[in-house]
Amino acid sequence: MTVEQVLQRLREMGCKLTPQRRLIVEVLLNAGDAELTADEIYQQVRAVYPEVGLDTIYRNLRLMGRLNVVTEVRLPGRLAQYSLNRTAHAHSLVCLECGAEIPMGHCPIKELEAVALEQHGFVISSHRIELFGYCPACAARENAPT
Repeated sequence: MTVEQVLQRLREMGCKLTPQRRLIVEVLLNAGDAELTADEIYQQVRAVYPEVGLDTIYRNLRLMGRLNVVTEVRLPGRLAQYSLNRTAHAHSLVCLECGAEIPMGHCPIKELEAVALEQHGFVISSHRIELFGYCPACAARENAPT
């Protein structure tokens, strides 16, 4: 995936392509599969675009999250972390202990999309499901006798 492909997705959803958005996308693309905090993204964007404010980074991350371009993971006691959603359709299991993200192969929303359209005339453009719990390794540690 390239910066231009991600920006095209944003353009198709009616977003203006600001220099700040471009830089946020570049930072997230360069991070690969790593998740970054808003402050880490801010520091990297600021190195190129010193005028940017942290509030601008948060505002853009929230917008891109609502558009399913960026994935936000919030675990208890940790800062939110962001990564580029490389697919428009993602479902995952997120471990509350170690932060592991396990992709789900099945999409349980197909039936709901049909209901939303038939009963409410609502067209779903994208969705994301994150289920939070404990991966097998962390669950075993949690249940292990002390």
